[in-house]
Amino acid sequence: MVPGVVPSVLLGLVLALLPAWATATAEAAAPSHRAVLVFAKNHDDPFDSRLVWSLYERRGAEERLVERRDWRAGAGLPARGGKDPCVRSVGWPPDGSYRLTYHRDYGGNAIKGRAFRMDDKACRDGTVRRSLFIHTEQGAGSRQCADRPGDQLCRWEWPRINDYKSNGCLKMSPGDLRELAGLFERRFSAGVHPPLSRVDLQVRTVRPRWISQH
Repeated sequence: MVPGVVPSVLLGLVLALLPAWATATAEAAAPSHRAVLVFAKNHDDPFDSRLVWSLYERRGAEERLVERRDWRAGAGLPARGGKDPCVRSVGWPPDGSYRLTYHRDYGGNAIKGRAFRMDDKACRDGTVRRSLFIHTEQGAGSRQCADRPGDQLCRWEWPRINDYKSNGCLKMSPGDLRELAGLFERRFSAGVHPPLSRVDLQVRTVRPRWISQH
């Protein structure tokens, strides 16, 4: 045997394995994140409900809350059936968990700009609520259009007009929606449909005291 051959071969194997080992170690150490959003229905005033964002970080077997924000949000119409989740285009959304898809510039007929598409959801009598979003009133590119008489879908006009009302979607002010979208994009991607284990929107009926504490 030629002296030094075996050690050289072993050294080569070790050096070849180092990048894979370093990558596996980094991946094991890298934290993962999941987001829980809670829309807390305010039965006293549906247009002064709360949307709460909580971000959790997991390292190994440990998970901790690392970020929390909350904003005013509304849902439903100020009419009979506005608090009935089984009335399409009038009532607020049914309770339960929803998966979300974030769009940077949604191009719908009424909903434009940044928006979160909610999954369809059946209410207690089996009626399926569709085309539900977290959104605001704005135009394409999330821009505000010029001020004109009347209620404009492309302009946020609160408090002169109750723009927190909706046909069942969750409505936020443009600034609050922009902040929510910014927090989301720090950890998650636009145009994907994360599982509930990563992003979970929970629509809940809560007690008034819960609203006052957030």
